[in-house]
Amino acid sequence: MTVPAAQGLSLGFVPGDHVCAFYSSSRNVLDDIVVDYITKGLQAGNKVFCMVDEPAAVHGRVPPQLVAREGMLNVLTEDEAYMPDGSFSKDVFIRNMETMAREASADGYGSFRAVGDESFIIRNGVDIDGDTVMHVLKTHPRVYVNGIIIGNPHYQADPLPG
Repeated sequence: MTVPAAQGLSLGFVPGDHVCAFYSSSRNVLDDIVVDYITKGLQAGNKVFCMVDEPAAVHGRVPPQLVAREGMLNVLTEDEAYMPDGSFSKDVFIRNMETMAREASADGYGSFRAVGDESFIIRNGVDIDGDTVMHVLKTHPRVYVNGIIIGNPHYQADPLPG
């Protein structure tokens, strides 16, 4: 499936989506995607968690009236979200995300949305080689690139446990 971004910023996201976005030009492109995703989640009454370089830029573009409950929107810097102890641990990050999703459900939210920018990886001196890009592609069923969302032919679903 291909969804041109020019058709509107909702980009066709649906519950359960796991999309990666490749962008290189304007920070505005990322901000537009993030703000749209957050706004749609808040409008639907979802708990929303956002990890970005500049939380104030996101807060400044999200209409405050959409945040109907205390704690409904949580925006952290990438470093706070991905490296709370000063270094990145995939296991800790996944455990924290699972905890937030369970808490959202326990707090009565029908859905939990998370969106994050991972440019912290580059800022912290991690080289992004072809193997890393392929790993990212293999773990995301849809990809935003060059203004469109496409189904990802490289996606490899993890087998279900047990």
